[in-house]
Amino acid sequence: MKRVLLLLPTTSYRNEAFIAAGKKLGVEMITAADYCHQLAPGWGLDPIMAVHFDRPGEAIEVVLRSLKHKPDAVLAVDDAGLELAALLNERLGLVANSTEAVRRVRDKLSFRRMQKEGGLLCPDFRHLPSDADPAELLSRLKWPVVVKARRLSGSRGVIRADNAQAYLQAVSWVKGIQNKADRDAADLGLVVEDFIPGREYALESILDHGRT
Repeated sequence: MKRVLLLLPTTSYRNEAFIAAGKKLGVEMITAADYCHQLAPGWGLDPIMAVHFDRPGEAIEVVLRSLKHKPDAVLAVDDAGLELAALLNERLGLVANSTEAVRRVRDKLSFRRMQKEGGLLCPDFRHLPSDADPAELLSRLKWPVVVKARRLSGSRGVIRADNAQAYLQAVSWVKGIQNKADRDAADLGLVVEDFIPGREYALESILDHGRT
């Protein structure tokens, strides 16, 4: 029987679907989660159920100590666990995307820079450091703009601003969202980029007669 370690963020709505799919496929599921490390012991949860996904360097040691058997794969259900999953796959000698690749594409600023360096089309963008005055960018912006947190997913921390007042408010809101989600938010800053008009399409997977 194949064995899969699943990294399940407590805020995800997809956890049950992944677990159900594993059972249907006859896969043994090992679960790790990011419950509060202070509350989890009182709930009787193992350390593997209270790891810090946003501190993958620390979390990997907790997970490895807790594993009784080596999994055949490590999968992150949501964006928050991608870097930890990549680190675990590397340490366990499993086939997966490299940690550096995952780290770079998760970071919206790093990803935009890669697009530009590679000659790919992308909107103009600016980095707004956490300690910078957002008003300093006003003379360089063309409305509307999009203010983005650097590492969040699911459209969290992504706000469109149509004028200077809306932009300053958006920066304040997105900073607050990022501060709650990322322990190193102070080092990240935000991304401010031009708005691209038109229809938006999101493609996560393609099913063909029940197969991806």
